[in-house]
Amino acid sequence: MDNEIFEALLEILLVVQQPKAERQLLQTTGDNLEPAALPVMIRIAQYPGISVGELAEQVGRHHSSVSRQVDRLVKAGWVVETDRSDRRIRRLDLSEHGQRVWVRLKMTQENIVKQRLTAAGYTAADQRQLAATL
Repeated sequence: MDNEIFEALLEILLVVQQPKAERQLLQTTGDNLEPAALPVMIRIAQYPGISVGELAEQVGRHHSSVSRQVDRLVKAGWVVETDRSDRRIRRLDLSEHGQRVWVRLKMTQENIVKQRLTAAGYTAADQRQLAATL
């Protein structure tokens, strides 16, 4: 059973995760969001108020690297710092602009995933069942 779950997840990842598609996805924003910023943006969108330290842990990069990435996102108007009561901890959220872009990214990604699953032989019923299972 465990092996079946692993194999199924691996198959889905191979269908969904493709570097070329990531670049296409980023082009839909109409901004110059660099590929390295995408996992950071996704985590901030999913976990409003996340700290830079928590973010670094989740994306698997050094704190200093993520902090510089966040600085660029703040400067570009994608991300805002939400709570500076403790100056040692930077809490983050998407700006209004970042939220609008996030909605576009999600919709585009959803369409890409549906197209890829269909191309890989998953019927609409299979896709609904997959979504319900996950």
